[in-house]
Amino acid sequence: MTDNEWFELVKSQDDTGWKLVWDKVIKPESKSLRSAEMMKRYSLTDTDLLSMLYEEMIGRGKINLYRGEGSFQGWLKRYVRGYVLNAKASVRGEISIENAYHSDGEAAALEIPVQAGKDIKHNEVWKMTHICLKDLWNKDPERAYVHLLKTRFHLSSEEVKDFLDISSAANVDQIFSRNIKFMREAWVKHENGA
Repeated sequence: MTDNEWFELVKSQDDTGWKLVWDKVIKPESKSLRSAEMMKRYSLTDTDLLSMLYEEMIGRGKINLYRGEGSFQGWLKRYVRGYVLNAKASVRGEISIENAYHSDGEAAALEIPVQAGKDIKHNEVWKMTHICLKDLWNKDPERAYVHLLKTRFHLSSEEVKDFLDISSAANVDQIFSRNIKFMREAWVKHENGA
């Protein structure tokens, strides 16, 4: 089946076309390293992704934006990756509690530190890191995504390049290097009360 034939099936809301979307776009993306952890964190299911894609393509008419440039599958994947990257628990009104408690019912696995010492120091570092990441996000969201994907999700430069459609892995490394410098400067700025 050609991209154009697939496009026409999806546009006409044919089950065959949407089954291909499920098999070639939704399922692979929901199982990918880059999306699986974020989906789990925000209680986002592969069915949710399909619903969002259907609503945007058919409900909002964005299917008409496809002009046959590049693969139809790749075009759809960009939308689906965007849903995962932009997922927020507060917006969805859901919080994943799957790993909140030990399996034997003891106290919460992740507790906010309340005593002085090492735990408080880690909590302060965690908060400052997020403040600096927010500064980076406000300056350039794509750079913030590069930083997050490299440090939190441990993706290689090649994976980040493919994920964010950056021209080369060397450019990803350069962006990441600049991000580190930016974060250090932001940290000093915030410590000095600026």
